[in-house]
Amino acid sequence: MVDFLLFALASIGMTLILVRGTLFQPFRDFLANRAERIRLHREQKGLSSGFTLTEFLLGLLSCAQCTGFWCGLFCGIFFITSDTCWIWLKSIHNRYLFNRILMLFCCGAAGSFLSVVGDIFLEWLFFSKMLLMRRFEEEEHQRTMLSVSEPNETET
Repeated sequence: MVDFLLFALASIGMTLILVRGTLFQPFRDFLANRAERIRLHREQKGLSSGFTLTEFLLGLLSCAQCTGFWCGLFCGIFFITSDTCWIWLKSIHNRYLFNRILMLFCCGAAGSFLSVVGDIFLEWLFFSKMLLMRRFEEEEHQRTMLSVSEPNETET
């Protein structure tokens, strides 16, 4: 149970750091600029559009579900299947090889799902906070308007 909890939190955290974190923002900006330069170069030369590694990485790092799959796969190697991970990688004739590969794929799928759910939950928290702040500001504005208008009514 502890391994699964650590797997889930690590997958979600790693994905959100890669997709939304400020730590990787310069790298994402670099990829976006490079992809734009490649696109402009293709247009100038009249080349057909292809799919480059830069575009693949940019797409990967802008999608929580895609990045979550690879983070889940990576975390699955260390948290879920770590007991015999290196043994079954060395032996192709191991009868559990297919089961382990399937387990790693399932870890990737679980990481993908958990990352999307975590991303949606954080977005919901952020927008809930924004709505509460807006309501608070509106109430403060109404209070100040009432306090400004009250002295004028008592003077007349």
